[in-house]
Amino acid sequence: MDELLQLTDAGIALDGTPEFRGTCCAGGPDRTYGGHVVAQALLAAHRTVEPVRYVNSLHAYFLSMGRPGAEVQYRVRILRDGGTYALREVTAFQGGNALLTLTASFKKEEFGPDRHIAMPHVPTPESLPAHSESVDRFWSGITSSAIRQAVQVRPISGDSADDDAADHGGGRDRRMWIRIAGDVSSDLGMHSAALAFCSDLTLARTAALGHLELLGGGSPPQKLFLTSLDHAVWFHRPCRTDEWLLFVQRSPTSGDGRGLAIGEFWTRTGVLVATVTQEVLLREKHAPTIDTRPKLAATMQAG
Repeated sequence: MDELLQLTDAGIALDGTPEFRGTCCAGGPDRTYGGHVVAQALLAAHRTVEPVRYVNSLHAYFLSMGRPGAEVQYRVRILRDGGTYALREVTAFQGGNALLTLTASFKKEEFGPDRHIAMPHVPTPESLPAHSESVDRFWSGITSSAIRQAVQVRPISGDSADDDAADHGGGRDRRMWIRIAGDVSSDLGMHSAALAFCSDLTLARTAALGHLELLGGGSPPQKLFLTSLDHAVWFHRPCRTDEWLLFVQRSPTSGDGRGLAIGEFWTRTGVLVATVTQEVLLREKHAPTIDTRPKLAATMQAG
């Protein structure tokens, strides 16, 4: 993972901002994996803050699809350096085209009371097979060999027959153990970036599962065009991403061509380490475009 997320310090750009450069792997046919761009953008921001600060949140908007393997430039704007918190804004460019804009907040450690909800009861990762139909379904939508080599998963079967997702009143839940294959350096920034890398792997599909029922079933690649619109991560507590983490995901709503997915990461000892949200474009393939403007205008007038 350290090599996959590697950045080169390119000095100061013409606009006076620190610049870093890297390359990203594919997330689909001829397009970069968004989680890779997010992870490198976070690392670029992390390199401009004091070592005593660590990331507490990031918010990213995906602007356009990039080309896998082509160089990406990350330009970092220093927005604030306060006594406790620091704020950075990163824009990722490729060939002059903006791919992503990300805002990341960093802070110094504080001490006081600490609480979080309890982790769900699930089988241990060792009790789940490394090779199964659930694992094959997970990797069916991810063609990148770089991601397959970097990440290990153990989906938890039995939630339902539909892609290991449980139905709760129209929402779709998915649970899996996930970790980085091999050791990750002890640098906290690298583990935060690795978690961001993993957090984008399955949220779009989770948002699509419940929505597919409205379209008569099928699989997301067959029926829907999916792409991430935005992505946010709150880092609650430090963790090692080369150890198993439980990733619990759900999609509470979809409509208007969009779906929302929410997830939590837990250590195997039950510590909540991160919460992630993502809004996803959900567009039926070959479906005619329907103009809803009169409907929306009437709704606003009625309100």
